[in-house]
Amino acid sequence: MAPTVDPSVTSDASFSFASKSESPDLGLIPPPMAQQPSSYRQTVIRAGDEVEFFSGELDRHLTDLNGTTEEKRAQVFQLIDSYHAYSRKRADRLRERQPRKLTLRENEMDIDDNEIDDLAVNFDEEYRKAEEEAQTWDLLRRMLPLEYGQDETSQLKQHTKPSLQSRNQWWNDFMLSDSLAREQKVVLEWLQSSASQGPPVDDVVSHLQESAERGDILAHGWLHTRTKIKLQKSVNGYQGSLDPRASGFAESHLSSNTLVTQLDPDAITRQARKLETQDDFFERAIWLGCFEMLRRGFSMAEIRDWCSMRTELWRAASLTPLPLANPEDEDQPDFDPRSLVLWRRMCFSTARDGGTSDYDRAVYGLLAGDIASVEKVCETWDDLLFAHYNALLRTRFDSYLVKHGGDEAARIAQQFPAFNAVLHHGDPHSVGKRLVTLLETDLRTSNEATRPSKALQGAIIAHELGRYLTNQGLVLAKHANQRSKSNLIPPVDLQVPDDLTHPKYFNLSDHSSLRVLSHVLIIFTTLNRLSETRTISDAHQEAMENIIAAYISFLRLANLEEMIPLYCSKLHGQRVYEALSRNLIHILDNGTRRVQISIMNRLGISVSEFVKRQPEIFLSDVHDLLQPCEAKRKFKVLEDGPATLKYGRIVKPDFFGDDEAEEFDQEEGHILCSLEWLMLIDDLFVETCTYVIRAYKYFLKRTRLRAARALSQRVPGREIIRRKTGILVGGEGDDGGVEWFADFAASELPEELLALYAGDKEAVITQVRNMWELECLVKALDSMETLSSLAGLAREDSTNSRELWQHTNKEVRAAKAYMQPVLKGWLLETIQPDPDFQALREAYIPETVLALVSSLHFAGATLSRDYFLECMELAAVVAEKASAVSQEFVKSGRIKELVEAYASCSKALAIFASEKKAISKETKKIREHGWSRELWSVKPQ
Repeated sequence: MAPTVDPSVTSDASFSFASKSESPDLGLIPPPMAQQPSSYRQTVIRAGDEVEFFSGELDRHLTDLNGTTEEKRAQVFQLIDSYHAYSRKRADRLRERQPRKLTLRENEMDIDDNEIDDLAVNFDEEYRKAEEEAQTWDLLRRMLPLEYGQDETSQLKQHTKPSLQSRNQWWNDFMLSDSLAREQKVVLEWLQSSASQGPPVDDVVSHLQESAERGDILAHGWLHTRTKIKLQKSVNGYQGSLDPRASGFAESHLSSNTLVTQLDPDAITRQARKLETQDDFFERAIWLGCFEMLRRGFSMAEIRDWCSMRTELWRAASLTPLPLANPEDEDQPDFDPRSLVLWRRMCFSTARDGGTSDYDRAVYGLLAGDIASVEKVCETWDDLLFAHYNALLRTRFDSYLVKHGGDEAARIAQQFPAFNAVLHHGDPHSVGKRLVTLLETDLRTSNEATRPSKALQGAIIAHELGRYLTNQGLVLAKHANQRSKSNLIPPVDLQVPDDLTHPKYFNLSDHSSLRVLSHVLIIFTTLNRLSETRTISDAHQEAMENIIAAYISFLRLANLEEMIPLYCSKLHGQRVYEALSRNLIHILDNGTRRVQISIMNRLGISVSEFVKRQPEIFLSDVHDLLQPCEAKRKFKVLEDGPATLKYGRIVKPDFFGDDEAEEFDQEEGHILCSLEWLMLIDDLFVETCTYVIRAYKYFLKRTRLRAARALSQRVPGREIIRRKTGILVGGEGDDGGVEWFADFAASELPEELLALYAGDKEAVITQVRNMWELECLVKALDSMETLSSLAGLAREDSTNSRELWQHTNKEVRAAKAYMQPVLKGWLLETIQPDPDFQALREAYIPETVLALVSSLHFAGATLSRDYFLECMELAAVVAEKASAVSQEFVKSGRIKELVEAYASCSKALAIFASEKKAISKETKKIREHGWSRELWSVKPQ
């Protein structure tokens, strides 16, 4: 059941993840606590629209997972699809915007070439990251359903094979029978899809096309060679085809005796002759285009159209793309598997021993499932991975056809050699891992393979995503704890692998990548949780969650606090509340805090546990229970030197600190804010009192009087009683005065409150008494500090105004009232013995009582002589038998100071009582206490 929240908390549980349109620019250094805006921003970091989109989709799909396990998995896969669609559109927009953006900049007269170059580099980097993110989500949406049991291909129904089948029927049966082939097909489809996002094929071949020196003419084959042949025939009067073996041919050829004499596709290899240089470029351009089309997964129709524009349809006829994306593309009814078995081996022979350039050999290498011939034209990590997976899948399909194609297919396989990629790679179940490792060490791809985005994609392909995320979390922890221990990303108790310094992991400053990693991790852990056979150890879970913790920190710095509870809810155990506490503590406005509470309730986060854990976290940070009592040597509010007749012993002005610099240490501010969060719900009375007492003790032990005063003002004891118990104690003033504790002690306590203390009413009263006593000391010191400042003003200005004396009278009355608990068994009654209480008594009672004597001395000399008499009464109270106050003076060795203070006060009383202006009627207080000024009046002889 959710805890009861302050009535002013909004009841609408809905909320928006929209980013703030405006936020103050606070710079890198936060302002003092008193000067902070209602929602304290440490650093402002820009966040793009993708941050809002990702959080909204995460909330929509994963906040309430309902239904069967399969239905829950389907919701997770829908989330991946939405991320991919958004990332794909974002990358496409960046690609379309690139040339227009540069053109606009170039038109500005004050932009130099270097700045334009820098702009282009930055934009290219932005586009590259966006494209790689889209590719990553595309890979995940293809691989995870396969890995977590929702592979549509594997669930197709088996059917009885007819005597004659089409090529695609053979392919589908093969897919059904081979799970590894299904995975390799998925990877190939992804690589083809990624490649299709590159420049158009025509742009890829443009550099070769330009070298062909034929302008915009794409058709008509080898133009330059044809021209040479025609010229040769016209000069020599040849009819028909030229015969290079004819007499005098070598001597009569115009440019070279190595040119082909015929224009059929096989002329180059048949005659072992060459083309004109320009036509050689043209030939290579066409083969490069064919390779790119196969690489990108073009359909047969698209390949035919491209070749048709160049009047090279015969090339399209020789290409047979795998039926990956479109199984119905160019299907072959009554397919004879022997033809494909033979065709693959003919392509292999051409790739290894034929061809005219690396490009045409690479094309036939792809068709044959070869690796060596294809690798020669590969330039990227994706290209090489495609070469290997293409070879693996074609080898597996070939083996299937040989096995089920009859004796003739087996005979062909034995007669003609082909490259066996499965045998080449060894264990088929670990081929992905070995390939990724191989590409990391290959000089051609090592730099790209160790780029973090590619390393992540490699981990997905190698089924090493869990290991990669664990190592990534360890890397972030290592970075975060380099200089000092981080509270947000603490060290993890795991053995750190040697390669954690490798550049293939993201760093803390890469906020965009942290966004991607965080959502990948959330999806990964959700799917594992839905799987009965997959578990993650606590240590590995802790390391992985450093990624989410780092992203939550980014959200805080980007002023996106409304999103923080959503991502904290994806953490586990107490880390949920640890992350919430540390990333929401900067919020000072109660309205904003209540919005956060409503969000937590909606997400199923225990608000009670959150507000209860928060003070414990920040008090533990400062080791409050282990702090020694520094106040024993540091707390000193009295000036050195003898007392004066009018002001007694001088109390230091502003001993709390400079009022114009209302500032706390960060730790103190966090403790105060955590207690304010605790006040926003109506229960947890015991915890609230306990933490408030601990906070007072910590502040007073360290003489952090300003923080202690802030605590008494921001979390007053009367409000704790009213809010947490419903008992209306104290008056209607700002703090209810000092009487509220007596009201509470005399009240009939609710049964549910007594149940928290096992029915022991005295225990309840004792705990509240301790809180009240600590608060009273702080308020008494606050009033005496004000009196010291007023005394300073009185000493500087002899024309003191009436307002000054009214203020003085108010403060001296307050000091007297708040000192009553200090003079009567302060912190002596406790539920359990507390050595800190005794240390505080020794540190504060002597100095505070002496400050009170000085304050009464000043009031007696300036306001009313009755205050002198009250000082004498105080002496009597302190001197009572078994007085706890006098015992502290004896322990501290300050009895002499106390006696001297009383002597100074009595001397002043004797002198002022003898003055004529001091003679007046006795007041009511004098009569009630039986005091007499005449006893102190010294008359001259």
